[in-house]
Parts: sequence; structure tokens; C-alpha cells
Amino acid sequence: MTVTGLADPATRATVWLGEVYGGLVELATPRPVAETDTAWLMPCRTVAQPGFPRTPMLAASVVVPKIGGYPFHPAPSAPLADLQPVPPLEAASKITEQSRRINARGCVAATHSAIDGCPSTPVPWQPAHEAPGWWARLHRRYFPHFERVPVHSWEDVARALHEPGPDTRGVVWIRRAIGGHEITGNLIYAHNDGGQTVLLDGPTTSLARIEEDWVRELVLVRAVPGTAPPEHGGASRPLLIQGSSG
Repeated sequence: MTVTGLADPATRATVWLGEVYGGLVELATPRPVAETDTAWLMPCRTVAQPGFPRTPMLAASVVVPKIGGYPFHPAPSAPLADLQPVPPLEAASKITEQSRRINARGCVAATHSAIDGCPSTPVPWQPAHEAPGWWARLHRRYFPHFERVPVHSWEDVARALHEPGPDTRGVVWIRRAIGGHEITGNLIYAHNDGGQTVLLDGPTTSLARIEEDWVRELVLVRAVPGTAPPEHGGASRPLLIQGSSG
């Protein structure tokens, strides 16, 4: 029986996760954490692996359509919007374009590279990007000179980007939760541009929304003016394809 032929959302999500991740990702609970007339939202997590931290997934939930269609990970910018009814072609694109729609890691690395004057194209999202320890790897590979700054609100984020002065930069990991379970998060690039802090949402190529609902934690890493990475090699790393600089 195919994924679309199953009725129970937990079973459908489990079968789909098995196809995508090969048994390395499981449902966090068999019950939906959100539901509309057209879809369920099921939280998921990586299976514990010895020697690796159990990092919350960025794509930490699965949308299961109620009437046909394959499950898919919701968009990082507005995951609950993917539970709403849409025309058939748009619904199909959420599945066929998933590797682009949820590519927050590649987009935040590409944004950083572009601001450095090295335009690049993010490599499409791959299931392996969700492996335990992804946050530490992202930090080490692309933002080695960024340091963790404790924040508890968006006001703290704005202050942390404003106080060091122009060209202060940061990456904000937005962790979301519903019913005590992690759901899809996002990565926002923050830049103090001439004294004005700009928050950029890579997957939507637009200014980021200041979220309050469902936010479990804001994690900020920051680079103050005058600091530089040990080497400028981020564009050749696995999440990026180096482009022309002009």
C-alpha cells in the first residue's frame, strides 16, 4: 500500500519518514500537534545515535494531507500556513519543490556569502542536513568567528546587533514548539547595515517576520565588527555552489 493509500496520519507520516530518512527519523508522538480541515501536523525527531547530540531537527514536523497527496515538510518561514487549503497545482509544488522551500541552512550561508561580496547558490536541501549535530556543523563551517550571545526576546536580538555598531552580523535559529514538541524552525540572517538592523529570511528572499507565537527559543550567534573567519572558504563548502562575484 502506498503512503497516499493509508488513512491514519501517524502511519502515513512514519512510512514517508522511512522512505526519506531510511529509519533515522521517527515521529515524536503518534498524535497531531495541529490540525485543519485539510491536513495534520505531525512532529518528528532524529533517532538517538550513540556519540551524537540529539539536536532538534530544523525540519521537525511533517504535514499529512487529509485527502490524497504525499506528506511533506512545511516551509520554515510559516509552517502552519502549509496546513491551509490551496489550489491543486500549489499543493503539488509543496512536494516537488520541497528541497528548495525548506532550505534554510543553504540560504543563510548564501546570504552571508553574498554580503561578503561572494555570490553563491545554495545546494538544495538533503535529508542528511538534518543529522544530529547539524547546528554545530553549520556554525563551525560557515560562521566560525560568530559567538553565542544569550537572548530571550527579539528585543534582545535587536540590542545585540545594534550595540557593537555597523556591520555586526548574526544568525538566529528560531526554535518553535507546539504541545511541548519541536516543530519546524527557521534560520534568519541579521545584519547591522549602517546602524539599522535588518533581518533576512533566505527561503522567502524577503525581510523576516518577527515571530512571537510558538517560539520555544531564540538562539543567536554573532560576529562583531573587526572579527574575521580564519579563512574565507565558506563558498566552497557543501551547502554552497560558488557563483560569479561580478
